Amino acid sequence: MQNEFFSQLLAQLEDRFEEMDSEITVVLPERDEKYVALQVHLKELERMFPFIESVLDGAGAVRLSAEEHAGLVEYNRTTDDAENRERLNLYLTGHRDCFAYLKRIGLL
Repeated sequence: MQNEFFSQLLAQLEDRFEEMDSEITVVLPERDEKYVALQVHLKELERMFPFIESVLDGAGAVRLSAEEHAGLVEYNRTTDDAENRERLNLYLTGHRDCFAYLKRIGLL
């Protein structure tokens, strides 16, 4: 019975994940200045290195100069940092929801 309850709970949480993820990415720019700065930096890199879009789209072979390669490395690093901020906010949202639930059921 308990395993069934947890299986159903996990299924409900899994079903809601896309909605929560979407909510996070919508409100994240309003809450996280570091995330906004990373997004601005990504746009600057895309403007400075127009080939990045072609590389990401997989539009054939691309030859890069040392400067372009450094730009692509910086773009990838910045993308990773932005995704880490998104994951951190999902993690913190999960904790917030957990505490709210525990408080609601009287355990906190």
